Amino acid sequence: MAGFTSLEKKSIAGLSGVIGLRMLGLSMIIPVFSVYALQLPHSSAILAGLAFGIYGFTQAVLQIPFGYFSDRIGRKKVVAFGLILFGLGSVICALTDNIYILILGRMLQGGGAIASACFAWVADLTEPSHRSSAMAFLGISVGGSIVMGMIFGPIISGATGVRFLFWLAVLFCVGALFVTLFLVPEKKQKHPSEFETLDPRVIIKHAAKPDLLRLNLTGFMVNMAMIATFFVVPLRLAERFETSQLWKIYLPLSVMGALAMMLTARRADAGGARGVIAGSLISLCAAYLILGLGTTLPYTLAGFSIFFTAFSVLEAVLPSAVSKLADPTHKGAI
Repeated sequence: MAGFTSLEKKSIAGLSGVIGLRMLGLSMIIPVFSVYALQLPHSSAILAGLAFGIYGFTQAVLQIPFGYFSDRIGRKKVVAFGLILFGLGSVICALTDNIYILILGRMLQGGGAIASACFAWVADLTEPSHRSSAMAFLGISVGGSIVMGMIFGPIISGATGVRFLFWLAVLFCVGALFVTLFLVPEKKQKHPSEFETLDPRVIIKHAAKPDLLRLNLTGFMVNMAMIATFFVVPLRLAERFETSQLWKIYLPLSVMGALAMMLTARRADAGGARGVIAGSLISLCAAYLILGLGTTLPYTLAGFSIFFTAFSVLEAVLPSAVSKLADPTHKGAI
């Protein structure tokens, strides 16, 4: 973390831990969720799909409200509340053997939409000149957690059962809540009068600016692509690898993604964000072209490697680019 102040280092480390712990608890269930959900009483393919997807739906719906309130009442309170919601949802998922209750639990998990508040929190506490590098550390935490979850989730569930994974998510959530409340500093709002009178219509007006609108739509499409890819590609890999061997694929991808994030984040901080984003989007298109050419192992590995690297870069650069364009009084909402 060369170049960062001690406050920035503490903030980045703390928030990377918060996002990473939460994502680890979430990603451990991804490789085994569909099989588990289909085995529950009264389940069906549609209900299992709803249970899988409703998390992302509630996340998308609540990101702006959570960011809006983090602008008004502070990042720490909103992130803590979101973690509590996620923890409650995980408890419900761990206790139930009913598909409908599982859907409710997943909806509550998604209700803890803290990503916008966390990225805005990092933006509050870091200088614009190296904000992309700061975001890259959060991206590494997210990417590393996804990889660890995809590796260890099936192994742990095979030994203890899927419900134990939800209890682990609760444990990780408690750890993230502790870090949020006691280890991450919070910057005092500079313009309290503006926050008190903040009109949601102002947020819509600013978010509709062409540059911000393009970035937000790009982020939406990239995350939608990520969900679809991480649902389909593991199924392809499972046809050719034992679950216990998947780490041999995910570990190199994680290292490659982390290196790409750090290298491109520096370029983005130096004023090359537009080129980095464009190059990453072209790489995503190339990845899907390769994945669509065939289902054999070479196509799958090549396409997934390019996808994972490009997604890792965008995970760091897009939030930083948005934070630089957003007005300080509603950075979280936008």
